[in-house]
Amino acid sequence: MTIRTTIYRLLLKLLIRDRVTGSGILNQHPDTIYVLEKPFTADRLILENRFRKLHSNYRAEQLTAVDNQNPEALRLQIENLTALQRNEPDRDIRLQPVMVLAGHMPANDKPLFRSSLSESWASSGSALRLFKLLINGRSTLVRIDEPLVLSDLIKPGISDSEVARRAVWVLRTHFQRCRQAILGPDLSHRRTLMQQVLDAADVGQAITEAALRQGISPLKMERQLTEVLSKIMADFNPPTARILNRLISFLLGRLFSRINIQGTEQIQQLALTHNLVYLPCHRSHLDYILLSWLLYRHGLMVPHVVAGDNLDMPLIGNLLRRGGAIFMRRRFRDDPLYTTVFRRYMILMMHRGHSIEYFMEGGRSRSGRLLSPKAGLLKMTLEAWTQDPARPIALIPVAISYDRLVEGRSYQHELSGAGKVRENLLSTIKSLRILFQRYGEVSISFAQPIKLEQHPDTSLDLQVHHLSQQVMERINDTFMPSQISLIASLLLSAPGQQMREADLLVRLEELSRLLKQSGSNLPNSPPGDWIKAAVQRKQITRGQNAVSLSPEQATELTFYRNMLIHKLIIPGLVLLFQRRLRHSGTSTQTRLIRALYPYIRAELSLPDPHQNQDLLLIRKTRENLIQQQLMSTVDTSPPPLSAHLIRLAEPVLLRQYLLIRVLVQLQQTTETELMETTRELALHLHQEYGYAAPEYADRRVFEDITTQLLNQGLILGETDKLTPAHQLSSLIRLGKKLLPDSLINKADNWLTKGRLV
Repeated sequence: MTIRTTIYRLLLKLLIRDRVTGSGILNQHPDTIYVLEKPFTADRLILENRFRKLHSNYRAEQLTAVDNQNPEALRLQIENLTALQRNEPDRDIRLQPVMVLAGHMPANDKPLFRSSLSESWASSGSALRLFKLLINGRSTLVRIDEPLVLSDLIKPGISDSEVARRAVWVLRTHFQRCRQAILGPDLSHRRTLMQQVLDAADVGQAITEAALRQGISPLKMERQLTEVLSKIMADFNPPTARILNRLISFLLGRLFSRINIQGTEQIQQLALTHNLVYLPCHRSHLDYILLSWLLYRHGLMVPHVVAGDNLDMPLIGNLLRRGGAIFMRRRFRDDPLYTTVFRRYMILMMHRGHSIEYFMEGGRSRSGRLLSPKAGLLKMTLEAWTQDPARPIALIPVAISYDRLVEGRSYQHELSGAGKVRENLLSTIKSLRILFQRYGEVSISFAQPIKLEQHPDTSLDLQVHHLSQQVMERINDTFMPSQISLIASLLLSAPGQQMREADLLVRLEELSRLLKQSGSNLPNSPPGDWIKAAVQRKQITRGQNAVSLSPEQATELTFYRNMLIHKLIIPGLVLLFQRRLRHSGTSTQTRLIRALYPYIRAELSLPDPHQNQDLLLIRKTRENLIQQQLMSTVDTSPPPLSAHLIRLAEPVLLRQYLLIRVLVQLQQTTETELMETTRELALHLHQEYGYAAPEYADRRVFEDITTQLLNQGLILGETDKLTPAHQLSSLIRLGKKLLPDSLINKADNWLTKGRLV
């Protein structure tokens, strides 16, 4: 070992903080050859240090690399290995690809010192490579993938030379795809990209039409549009992104005790072959911060995030734009020029290979439930793919759950009628006080990806509708319940919102078993720790032997219960129907639940009933309840957890019933009057449960139910004139059988003697 190599190794050991990612692990088989992407001494020493950490023995001849200066060297080496494999077929020679990336951010063309020292597509010499590692060593990524088995390439009639040539091609292609997946495409100058948007044929036509409408010249219209486009476009800057990564790491470390992650492995593999479009649920401003940070930490391309222009504040807006934010007006349906320009920019970004992230719900959910999907950006994604189907695109639904929201109090403030506070620099500075509070755990789950496929017989709008529903369903399916969502579901369904602590512990264990049996992943810590942490966060109150909720705590915890209600509604309905329709058989109860399923699904994004999936879900749920001994006979009191699940299902059924009951009472109404009247009645009745229901302040709670009733033909007319169909009387009768008499009587009195006299 030379003195220079010794110094190299010492410097790298002191300064490098590498993270390992990829689908493989270092295969310590003696016949494994480790193939580095580049023939740099520094890269080889980093890999050797990784072996030392694993206390693994290896031989120097097991390390090789792709060398662009001497491309034949690797081919000849593999050719010799191929001959060895043929002569000794019992051996298992493997070629395992390894990448080392220093400061793994894409490089742009700005002449910045730090930018030149981050990882890029450009080649560099050994000295510059070492300097890059020393400067950016603390954000070094080592990617290790599954090995290429040499015997799989050896076929009769194929020479050793041809096998070696194919192996080199496979390795080079793999490294190129990995670099694209991690770094993204080269970032051209922003003005060049802007000009490409303005030169597009559809944008030119839209400029001409807008100029004619406004009575100005097309040139002046284009100058105005350039200013608008400048506010839309991201200005991604690698040094800024690296600084943000360090700040975000500090921020998240202060806020959260643990970040749970599931599903990244499938995304890392898919990134090698597809453009990725991330579609997370939206409950907090931290959603996009968390997701971008997580992807960067796992060696994936940092996505460009579509954000509302309300975040384009002085200082903050420029910082976010340099971190990859694309700013969009909240509403622009009535502005065809803006629509055309924004669509063309998004299509161009996807065609260039950038990962994109946007929120299907449009805005943040203040109630905890998923909101109805807004299909505009998804339609642009589908248009981009149909224009270039050779470039595959995969949609990645992402579920995020929190133990405590940083915006929790502001949401309650808004839902109480105070209105939304507009974001500004002062409010951002004031929000720094969150650094002195704790917010428990946060969980991020990547759902099964949706690969876009061609459906020539289906209209674009129908494809967008089906995809948007599928995205929301997969978000709910992969959702990892938070600790507080489990506690909230039980305490809010307990009489007086209080329980003996010993009983709460037992119910939490029972509820966890039920959810695990249905396929949910849950927090690893014991329920006793959940209660202790919730008390410390002042989300619940602990007495001598009991746990309870104050009115303010109960109102706040409705958000976290609503995050989980989609996983508890079917068990609750099965138990409720079995209890309240005790003289009917199982088949009748199942048939009635299936009749209600489309309306429950519309509100809570449940699985598509296609191919009897609803029937299978109901049957599987009943089997799980029986196995957990939660199905009681009609002559005995229900088990305690069953009573909780029934009380959780009641408010969902109540909303459905009240909407129909109000429509029958009014006979003819507008959609606005129907929703407002139902909302007022629901708020009045919810006092029966002993706590406020702030989600009723959001009229979108009732929008999906109304839409489904229109689709099913149970409501007739248009939004400005709605009338009930004859079939509604049977639903009214069913509701009276299922819901408590006290609620039914209270609703009737309010409708006949109160609000609608």
